[in-house]
Amino acid sequence: MKIFAYSGGSHCAGMTLLENGKPVFAFEEERFNRIKAYKDYYNHHFRIPVQSTAWAKKEFNLDFNDIDYVTTYYPELGPTGVYEAKEIFQQSDLGDFPQEKFIFTDHHDSHCYLAYYTSGFEEDTLVISLDASGGDYSGKFYLGKNGNLDYIDGLKLDVKSFGHYYALLTEFLGFKRLKDEGKIVGMASHGNFNQRYYDIFNKIIKVIGTQTDKESIYNDSTKHKYGHVLSKIYKDFYNEFFEQIGSAFYKHELNDIAYNGQLVFEEKIIELIQNLKKKTPTATKIAASGGVFANVKLNKRINELDWVEEVYITPPMGDEGCNWGCGLYIHKLKNPDFKPYKLNDVFLGVEFSDTEVGDVFWDKDKFKREIYYPEIIAKELKEGNIVGWFQGRYEHGPRALCNRTILADPSVPGTYKKINDKLQRNDFMPFAPVVLDTEADNVFHVTKSRYTAEFMTMLYDTKDEWKDKIKAVVHPVDGTARIQIVTPKSNNKFYDLLTQFHNLTQIPVLLNTSFNVHGEPIVCMPNEAFNHLENGIVDTLVINNFIYRKI
Repeated sequence: MKIFAYSGGSHCAGMTLLENGKPVFAFEEERFNRIKAYKDYYNHHFRIPVQSTAWAKKEFNLDFNDIDYVTTYYPELGPTGVYEAKEIFQQSDLGDFPQEKFIFTDHHDSHCYLAYYTSGFEEDTLVISLDASGGDYSGKFYLGKNGNLDYIDGLKLDVKSFGHYYALLTEFLGFKRLKDEGKIVGMASHGNFNQRYYDIFNKIIKVIGTQTDKESIYNDSTKHKYGHVLSKIYKDFYNEFFEQIGSAFYKHELNDIAYNGQLVFEEKIIELIQNLKKKTPTATKIAASGGVFANVKLNKRINELDWVEEVYITPPMGDEGCNWGCGLYIHKLKNPDFKPYKLNDVFLGVEFSDTEVGDVFWDKDKFKREIYYPEIIAKELKEGNIVGWFQGRYEHGPRALCNRTILADPSVPGTYKKINDKLQRNDFMPFAPVVLDTEADNVFHVTKSRYTAEFMTMLYDTKDEWKDKIKAVVHPVDGTARIQIVTPKSNNKFYDLLTQFHNLTQIPVLLNTSFNVHGEPIVCMPNEAFNHLENGIVDTLVINNFIYRKI
């Protein structure tokens, strides 16, 4: 069975093709048009995955005659309204809209189905979706049991949204909401507890059983007009948020504001989860998706709950993963015996052969090349060089998982500042370590949730004896690290490089950050990687089986 899922809407345009419940490809429009998240929250312009379509046709011979079902998750389309769907197909050159094959999928159901059916969990699992809003909800909760999902509860748009809370915190701190939330997570670790600040945030959003408190100005008549709902809720929550805290905080204490805002955010969601546990006492594991779970500090707190045996955070936890979830929803609907499985990797983007790179993208007047050997790059990393690593198909989701990655030795003094300067990053945004699976327990406290650690979606504590050895990838205040465990099965070529580096330095860890300048999407095309080499962002570039250097 083949299922084609796509999205337009105000952000995260893209598409996914599933065959027998497994992804064939997953494309984000941002990777091709180079517009981060391809979003327009404020004007609600409908985004069309034009270039994704072109690459789907080119790379995978996309043919709707061979596709059994078509789905999307955007509420603008409605269960029966297909006007926008037809527009997407027409403008993307997908052909006539196959209305007879179309099934609409709920936004938060898509998050939950992706979380559960890629968790591999057989035990009773609490499945959670939380984000700013999607459809008529900002969150949904299920019990995953025996390969099925049973609905528990959901947060409709007449109650406060955790995603909106954090977006407003982001804006109050001087950043752009629904864009810069990750910066606030980094800032929070530099702050301190302040009782007055904590008390104020504690009043902003309340947990009542498995709900939050009501919106005070919610207008039910707008609930089916997505853009109007979003602006209405922002108007309500915005006013309440800023009226309560606007005159109470000192703007020079930004780190403390971030700390206490983050702390309340964590505590409220933990309270919600504990209340959900009371309704599902048999649940021993958690599978989660939605933009809220991009918050790695929150994920760590969840992982530390005594009754939780394991937490799985979906690698594409934001709306870029909803297409995949839509496909899984339809697959389960048509195949009731379908069970959760574990991912080997999320390398679902486009790739380029050595011949194609050499004939199309390599400028022989600017760059020289030699055959790649891991020993060469391991030595360069040890010497302090910054290496651009471009291999195979790109990663689906927001994390660079060692196919479109910038690498460095985390033990070399000055590395942290050097890369921050080159990538135009804020210094409170820590880099992530990638570590050999055989050495992860020696360097970090990975007591549980090893599977999610393969996808860089959670913080773990660094062991004391390693904090000074790998300073560039350890948070200087709390000693945590957003680790990625790499295995031979998940990425054999990179595993060989990391093994060579370990043998050379006795350090089983490399600094891993996404292959992009801050504010841009992760590189997709070889020419983008070559631009980073030409501009001095990286010292050396490895594309597939060749090493490239500036002449």
